Amino acid sequence: MLRARRWDPIRALFLSGWLATLGVSAGWAAEIPAIRAEQPPDFTADFALSLDGEGHPAMGISIAIPYQGLQWVKLPPGGERYGADLELSVAFDPRRSGPLYGAIWQRQLVVAGFEATRGSRAVALERRTLDLPPGRYQVTVRIRDLDAGTESKADETVMVPDYSRVPVGFGDLELGVADSLVAFRPIPARIFGAEVRDLAARAALFDRRPGGWPRNYDFRYRLLDESGAALKEGKLQATVKRSAEPVVIRAGGTDLFLGHYVMEVELVEGRSRWRVERSFDVEESGPPRGTDFERMLEPMAYIATGDEISRLRALPAAQQARGWEDFWQRRDPTPDTPRNEALIEFIRRLHYAERHFQGYGAGWRSDMGRIYIRYGAPSQIENRPSTPTSPQLEIWSYESPYRRFVFTDREGFGRYTLISPLGE
Repeated sequence: MLRARRWDPIRALFLSGWLATLGVSAGWAAEIPAIRAEQPPDFTADFALSLDGEGHPAMGISIAIPYQGLQWVKLPPGGERYGADLELSVAFDPRRSGPLYGAIWQRQLVVAGFEATRGSRAVALERRTLDLPPGRYQVTVRIRDLDAGTESKADETVMVPDYSRVPVGFGDLELGVADSLVAFRPIPARIFGAEVRDLAARAALFDRRPGGWPRNYDFRYRLLDESGAALKEGKLQATVKRSAEPVVIRAGGTDLFLGHYVMEVELVEGRSRWRVERSFDVEESGPPRGTDFERMLEPMAYIATGDEISRLRALPAAQQARGWEDFWQRRDPTPDTPRNEALIEFIRRLHYAERHFQGYGAGWRSDMGRIYIRYGAPSQIENRPSTPTSPQLEIWSYESPYRRFVFTDREGFGRYTLISPLGE
């Protein structure tokens, strides 16, 4: 899987200072990776650096909390509504000296019925923006489920750069979709479905140079796949009325299959060069084609019969799309609706297994990944520490119907293998 390149602040400061002596502005700021909780309540926190007209930085934090990982309580009096209560906190701790920056708040979620809590795309979205001086920070995000009494956290080291010597630039990209009138709708979770065909990015450009407005700017963009190959490239000339005005770059019109992608945008302005990137995932799409079709058959074998996989492998290229659609239509619990919940859930499990069960290979190929894709999240997980005579165990239990799987970490490196039931 393509990983975001990390910005080396020492190299960046040296390079920008050296170029400034030549009257050249250049910057390359890789994205801050999204962070995810490793235990319930699940969440993803995404970061985006924003800038005002003078280039002063602020950090935006978008937190996506899936409904399925929360404790829902039926609300009185005697209705069908359910609620969940959360406490959220974000803390930026300077790596050197200085004050702690952050925010803490509570949120109550209310839905009309229990079914609304089960959707695979049902999430609570929270956003906060904090003014931060330049520097390196350790950021910690915590979520407390007040009804379940559980807490999860995730942290990351982030760099807020100093743009005081940069005449022209922009902050992080904000990904979303834009229609033909360029009305932009952000998608902070960076998880797309069929709407990825209208993919767009928004960036607030700042220009501290003297002179009048409006001004014209040239942008270049590239859409990269998991291997780093460019799927699409384009240019945009934008007219900006004032500094810090957002610019929307539309990169849609391309059908993207399920997977991980990166959008890269470069500003070309005189002797200035400024480039940023943002990664995203596609979790719903049309039928896979070519090598994508062959690659998907392996994890599909966890939920399909041997005959089904054999028939799909034997299809000529011209019939693969129809074979894919037939396979998933047979499993669609709501065939009268445009969404196929079975396919969506399969892709969600596939991505979860890839992120959480990596050992010495793809996470979905591991024993834990296979069981997770086949049966979903366990109802209960029991951890048994190692002893002088036995390795560490992790036991997954399922209800309705009852199932029990025992994994062991024989090597002590977190690579769990299934030991019971042996015939699974």
